[in-house]
Amino acid sequence: MSFTKKIDEWMKEVEDRPESAITIVRLVVRRLRELSEHNEELLSENIALQTGTRVEEYQKRIAHLEYQLDMLKRRFGLDEAALTNSPTQAEGEASILNILVYNALGQIFRTELDSDVKEVGSISGGVGTDLEPPRILAVPSNENLLLLFTSGRVEKFLVTDIPAMPLGSAWAWNQAALPHEPRAGEQLACIIPFSRLPLADFLLQTSRRGYAKKTLTNISESILNNRFIGKGTSQKSDQPFDLTLCRKNDIAAFVTYEGKVTAFDVESLTYTTEERIKLSATDYVIGSFILPADSSLLCVTQTGKVIHREGRSIETAKTSNTRGQVLIPPSRLEQGVRFMGAATVKDSDQVLILDAGGRINIHDVSTMTGSGSISADGLVLSMGRISSEGRVTASPLGKRSVPS
Repeated sequence: MSFTKKIDEWMKEVEDRPESAITIVRLVVRRLRELSEHNEELLSENIALQTGTRVEEYQKRIAHLEYQLDMLKRRFGLDEAALTNSPTQAEGEASILNILVYNALGQIFRTELDSDVKEVGSISGGVGTDLEPPRILAVPSNENLLLLFTSGRVEKFLVTDIPAMPLGSAWAWNQAALPHEPRAGEQLACIIPFSRLPLADFLLQTSRRGYAKKTLTNISESILNNRFIGKGTSQKSDQPFDLTLCRKNDIAAFVTYEGKVTAFDVESLTYTTEERIKLSATDYVIGSFILPADSSLLCVTQTGKVIHREGRSIETAKTSNTRGQVLIPPSRLEQGVRFMGAATVKDSDQVLILDAGGRINIHDVSTMTGSGSISADGLVLSMGRISSEGRVTASPLGKRSVPS
């Protein structure tokens, strides 16, 4: 009903029932105020369109949507016909599994993996840094990647932007690529696969001290344009640890250096940084990931001991006031046993292990859980997961110095 007809009705109501005049006047004033505010919005919109600012904003949105579409097309090898439900699908870009090894200084090795290889390569001279041990990520060659720095800065690049190193050979850090060098006072926190951004609801940030924060992916345009997502921490001594794409119904989990694990519902998180597990002064997060219902948890100690738990045995914490479930008994903690790696796995998956000798080897999950341990040249430093389903994930792991 138009406002004019409404006025006619109200005036008739006043004539029939004079005592309702005050109420009618209030309704008219309220409606006039609403129309005035709407008129001001339209006026501002017209001014923005005339000056070009609104057009520029729309152009940025369109460019971001095209970027997300290009990521999906590249990742899944789809042409326009396939995207419109045509039975014709392009062969797409050949996707080869790639192993990335990177450190906190932003140096990255890449090698293309053969299906039956077990020895990926080695870093000559060992890990070669007094910072965190290098981390491992397995991704397809057609994946888009996002780097998160400890300052909260983010940068994007392609897997193929990194020159490939010979498989099975010895690599030196002076040969590593440096696509985005850390700025003064910051380090590289993690690298994540990013092509599934359009299919995700949230960006989940986690910190070393067990804090978490979710951000809606619908503001990813601003994040990528500004190259900044924030640190996602609440304490000066804390630092960013991981960044994960997730959905509303996902369950996320933390595993800590001293053998604690906790899970929580992503939907229950607020949009501000909040503590999800209470840690001792010497403990910190070494694994952060989404916990699918049909997966299990695999953890590796520094001596190669394997701890395996069914995913359904991990309790979902209802509040943030939790110290987590214990996976390393107190007696073993007293003997110095600590976790250096953790990941969600299936029996058909494989695991990448980096040891103190700089060697990177592949182990079958079924063999690891069957024997209860793995052989390594010295201590285990880091691990990553190779998914048998083609969905590649990894957990940035291991840390020599504990945040104070």
